[in-house]
Amino acid sequence: MSLNSHRQHKIYIAATMGYGLGSEDPEELALYEMFKKEIEKDCRKRNMGIKRTD
Repeated sequence: MSLNSHRQHKIYIAATMGYGLGSEDPEELALYEMFKKEIEKDCRKRNMGIKRTD
């Protein structure tokens, strides 16, 4: 079963806000973990948010 875009967005919001997922669906958990890894990688590289231009 493929996740629809609405469910993917809800999982993304949960990952970015630091909330737990509350689901045992393996597909949802995999997507959640992928988002969390990307967020951690961006934090380490200080690549968060919109880039400032001076």
